[in-house]
Amino acid sequence: MSKSRLIQLTYYDPGKSVRLTVYADTIILDRNGEDSVISAVRFGGYPEMVKAMSDAIYGGATIEMPFNGKTRQLKSVPKQYQRQMSHDGLYAVGTLMVDDDPQAADQPDSEEEPEEGGEQQTIQPRRCYIFVPAGDRDRLFEELDRKTAAPLIQEFRDCVLDALIDRGELRPLEVFSLREKLDAWVLELRPNDENVVEILERGLECGAISIPGASPDQPDGFEGVENITGYLNTFGVTVADRIRDQFTPLFDPASEPLSEEVLAVNDYIQQKAGYSLYDAQLAVAEAVKRQLDRKGVALIIAECGSGKSVTRS
Repeated sequence: MSKSRLIQLTYYDPGKSVRLTVYADTIILDRNGEDSVISAVRFGGYPEMVKAMSDAIYGGATIEMPFNGKTRQLKSVPKQYQRQMSHDGLYAVGTLMVDDDPQAADQPDSEEEPEEGGEQQTIQPRRCYIFVPAGDRDRLFEELDRKTAAPLIQEFRDCVLDALIDRGELRPLEVFSLREKLDAWVLELRPNDENVVEILERGLECGAISIPGASPDQPDGFEGVENITGYLNTFGVTVADRIRDQFTPLFDPASEPLSEEVLAVNDYIQQKAGYSLYDAQLAVAEAVKRQLDRKGVALIIAECGSGKSVTRS
């Protein structure tokens, strides 16, 4: 495949006699045994073609890509992508990025609460995806820190990254990009991030890493901290950042556009009822749409008068 040309992606459904072709400038693949799974992709073309291809990948279709004189089969993960689409006249660009596995436990078959002494829900391993500038280990470690609740500091960087890579729990993905120099990784986290905690414990035991301030002649960062006010003044921003990073919203209106479906529904409401949803209600509607796509059920919880009923409708 030429590095100077866009990457042709094709979907063909012989049963419905449907063939779609778009051209990508970036595609990131996870090699899982013999399979190549799409982790992220950005492609362009006519709007109807881009929308159809986005739907096909989101629905779990297999896509064809020419590679070194052969045709490579690319699999996709059904209903596990964030999707964005932008228009520029007759040309459109679609972007899909696979979602991290949710931090959730196995759900029991029954909706009833387990009886006292009964079997508890089991926290499941999860897979997270990291995209950083090529060769930037500092940024890689920062993104890792955002994915895990294990306590990490910059001094642990090389020990933790090298151990995760050696164990195969932090794997590089295959990146084809005509415009950007980037690295992509998939991070496997065991329940309660036990694998990261284990690396930290072993590093501390063997002396590969140490906690600042553990040695009498080393500063510990708590100089001048004498009460809770002093602690919050010193570490409040860091604590707030960690809390925010551990709870990723389904939809971030500050950095993501609303989907065409939600915008179309809002236009219909405007035409039929004479008013539009507020920005906050549109953001909730987008988040609910994404949750319904993923799990088939969603809850809207807010104070009285916030517009839960109109948003749900």
